[in-house]
Amino acid sequence: MTTKYTTSHELIRAFRQLRHMNWSGRRPAEGCTRSETMLLFAIRRGMSAGSPGLKMSEISGILRVSLPTVTQTVNLLVARGLLERGTDPDDRRAVRIRLTEAGRRETEQAEEAMLEGMKGLIDHLGHERSLQLIELLDDVAAYYRAQAAEPPPERETDS
Repeated sequence: MTTKYTTSHELIRAFRQLRHMNWSGRRPAEGCTRSETMLLFAIRRGMSAGSPGLKMSEISGILRVSLPTVTQTVNLLVARGLLERGTDPDDRRAVRIRLTEAGRRETEQAEEAMLEGMKGLIDHLGHERSLQLIELLDDVAAYYRAQAAEPPPERETDS
């Protein structure tokens, strides 16, 4: 087995370990799944002050998931009182989704828990190694973004 092959396997193993980590130490709302949590944070990030909320299609684009998936998740979070629907002031046919006060509080508490968890990681790694990890992860993300932007290689055809 070559070193490159072994290193590739070790990178895959390392990334797989991270996939199922609970980064916050808690969920933003009792009984929320990861996808529900991601949706709550996407709405929070996507809304500016005074915003009427986000359209379902905007949420779908931010999360890169299908519209039916967003609709189903929004319905559950509305029922739990974490999101609310409202009409668009410029287009009465459009529906806007926004956090309720309870949803805002829950995402703020979850963010605090995540920051505390990161402080623990920084303490564990040390400041210098934490900065090195940030740089490495940024490089990984840049590499995969560049890979996604490249067109696929042309297939050879029998002529």
